[in-house]
Amino acid sequence: MPLVPGARLGPYEIIAKVGEGGMGEVWRARDPKLEREVAIKVLPEAFAADAERLARFEREAKVLAQLAHPNIASIFGLEESGGVRALVMELVEGEGLDKLIARGPIPVDEALPIALRVAEALEAAHERGIVHRDLKPANVKVAADGTVKVLDFGLAKAWTDEGGEGDLSLSPTITAHFTRAGTILGTAAYMSPEQARGRPVDARADVWAFGVVLWEMLTGRKLFDGETVTDVLAAILTRQPDPSELPAAVMPEVRRLLRRCLQDDRRHRLHDIADARIVIEEMLSGGPLEEKQAENTEPRRRARGELLAWVLVGGLAAATAGLGAWVWGAPHGDTPPPVLAFVPPPTGTSFRSFGFGAGPVVVSPDGRRLAFSATDHDGDTKIWVRPLAGGKATPLAGTADGSYPFWSGDSRSLGFFADGKLKTVNVDDGAVRELADSPCIDRGGAWSSQNVILFVPQCAGPIEEIAAAGGSPQAVVQPTVESGQLGSPTFLPDGDTLLYTEVTEDWPSASIRRGSLSTGASWLVLQDAYRPEFASGDLLFCRDGKVFGAGFDPSTGKLTGEARPLGEAQAFSASDNGVLAFQGGTSNARLQWFDGSGTALGTIADPEPWVSPKISPDGTRVLAVVWADQSETDDLWSYPAAGGVGTRLTFGPGRKGFSVWSPDGRYIAYSRHEDEAWFICRKRADGSGAEDVISKLDPDVVSAAAIDWSPDGRYLSIDLRRRKGQRWGNWILPLEGSGKLFQPAPVDADQYDGNFSPDGHWLAYFSYETGRPEVFVVPFPATGAKYQISQNGGWAVRWAAGDRLFFLTMGNRLMEADLETSGTSLRVKAIQPLFQLDLPRTNAPLFDLTSDGSRFLVAASTDPAASNSITLLTSWPALVEKQP
Repeated sequence: MPLVPGARLGPYEIIAKVGEGGMGEVWRARDPKLEREVAIKVLPEAFAADAERLARFEREAKVLAQLAHPNIASIFGLEESGGVRALVMELVEGEGLDKLIARGPIPVDEALPIALRVAEALEAAHERGIVHRDLKPANVKVAADGTVKVLDFGLAKAWTDEGGEGDLSLSPTITAHFTRAGTILGTAAYMSPEQARGRPVDARADVWAFGVVLWEMLTGRKLFDGETVTDVLAAILTRQPDPSELPAAVMPEVRRLLRRCLQDDRRHRLHDIADARIVIEEMLSGGPLEEKQAENTEPRRRARGELLAWVLVGGLAAATAGLGAWVWGAPHGDTPPPVLAFVPPPTGTSFRSFGFGAGPVVVSPDGRRLAFSATDHDGDTKIWVRPLAGGKATPLAGTADGSYPFWSGDSRSLGFFADGKLKTVNVDDGAVRELADSPCIDRGGAWSSQNVILFVPQCAGPIEEIAAAGGSPQAVVQPTVESGQLGSPTFLPDGDTLLYTEVTEDWPSASIRRGSLSTGASWLVLQDAYRPEFASGDLLFCRDGKVFGAGFDPSTGKLTGEARPLGEAQAFSASDNGVLAFQGGTSNARLQWFDGSGTALGTIADPEPWVSPKISPDGTRVLAVVWADQSETDDLWSYPAAGGVGTRLTFGPGRKGFSVWSPDGRYIAYSRHEDEAWFICRKRADGSGAEDVISKLDPDVVSAAAIDWSPDGRYLSIDLRRRKGQRWGNWILPLEGSGKLFQPAPVDADQYDGNFSPDGHWLAYFSYETGRPEVFVVPFPATGAKYQISQNGGWAVRWAAGDRLFFLTMGNRLMEADLETSGTSLRVKAIQPLFQLDLPRTNAPLFDLTSDGSRFLVAASTDPAASNSITLLTSWPALVEKQP
């Protein structure tokens, strides 16, 4: 049963969610018997059948039961009720040490008392034969009165129980299986070198982590950092701390303590955390720290000697780490096993979703670099490049609003789309060249080793080629049918033939074709597949949200082996040396309530592929679409807003899409697709009665979505895409009179999401009329006036009372625009950011709000890290079936 404020778990009354982590949710609760507040750590139902997670959960209870110490959060018991497993623990008030560090370096006279309490907690655990294994700032709470508590012993285990081999499942380095691949999970930045190498650990692993945490407190920066787990592990194994990075106020005694804690070889590391505790106690009891520092100031040559010692200690590790082997390939033909790793977006950015202009990640042909679009939370987008063998991602100048990058054959330049143009940029010198108009930005491009570029400038037009040095584009491959749309071109090795995608009405009819540049002829390769790529002698492609690989003969266009799935993805890129990069992440989401600050208030529905949640006018129900597999049926469900059992509202054939409530809450309207026709339908909101077809749309419509119902009940706002021009547009369907569709604000660009204001006098939407998505408002009925609201990109609009308009930036930050309207005049008084949304990887609207704008319902990703990360799979050809 899902927990919500006011619910009970056994005798405990749930008050509010405190946080959420890998081991489950933590809730504040009240113990009525002892009249005190406690913390309830709940193992999610989805993990209850996971033997490893369950073992960790129970291990934490047993470990905490052995530890009674003022600096360790206590356990009061285990509770099982209604299928929920929970630890009842001491409620630790205060702020996480990670939050304190985020505000900057902690002065040494404040950091040492905190470090002392952490050392005392570890010492108590070590005396019981228990290693924490996951010490980090986020697991340390500091109260206003100075009380320090060490939390989260979920990974702890007595080292005396370990065998001769390292048990990775009990370490912050956790190995999970992905077919034959291993994926690194857990906290890496505080792992000891022996943990990073998967070797057995003892109390000296906690000594290392203690040193890393103390360093971070004093500097305000992570000692070992990187954009991926791989980068962090490489830093741990190769980088030695530089004492010159420590503030000048840090005394020699502290520097020596850090050096002894952070020895790569644990034989030379401080063996007992009690020794660190003694050193800190002596420093704190030896008089004012300022005087002690003055008395012990050492000459510069000693500091240089310490620095040299750090460097020399790191020499052997740097020589033996071999981080790049998995990228460049093992020597002498020794193929390593496939490995998964995750690359998060650059700090402060997110990867934009494909349909709104970002395009997929692309790996360079030589397999050494990644390129991708990333957007900061304010909406600024650039093309970024990141080395695969470590190093930070850097943005490329001149690529503002760039999307759908693709590499040149020599891996030195990138093509991309921005401002309605096809452009190129030299990655090394930053030179940007504008080649041709290309208002259609999402069909991708390809750049051959002969410096020919393929692209699709018009969404309903042919694939065209242009010289990379410039010139006039020439059509080379035409659609096979009038409604066909082409995209995702990729060259085959001979330079004359290519693979590409053709869609002939909607994605279920997507196919991969092989074409000739010299003759224009084309042949079918694979049905119900899209985004082809040829690499390492294999064909890779997408189908049903997964990336597949199969042996392939480029001369005949025939598969030479059975296609096998390699991962969940809507887009990917591969290199000949065995690096596969894709953006996947689950499409599952949980329907969660948030307040305006982004604080989670509760979950009302279990994880599903939810899209387009809509709150009923009275706020008591939630309507949402559950997206099914492409071969199945999508249907509408209604849930109590406070949580509980849902009610399925639609049945029968056809895929039911985006849905809305009538103003009085008695009906719902939605789109339905059946037998190649689109319908707008209405049904009673309680599910009773038969479906009523409001309108059967004309055959030119190839996609449709019900968006909003006007407050007076007279109009439906719907989004349509037609064969002619293949653009989306927002249309109004009158429910009285002729029922003839009309456009209140026609634009020569894709246009979506027309929402009526609470008084019905305004319509908000977002469109690409400026070259990127922006939010606009027009009077309704139309007068010709129009106002742009977003300033740096925006999508997914929603109104609230008081002339307030909410929308998302391209980085998925929720924004509130306060408007002032009078007649047909409008003024933007202020725009302010609210909070960041973790959305699953889909282009559908994923939030709604109550009529007063006080609460927000979000289809929040169940795995935000994976949804907003690049997945790297190395040595993927080993997973592809070849012809014998």
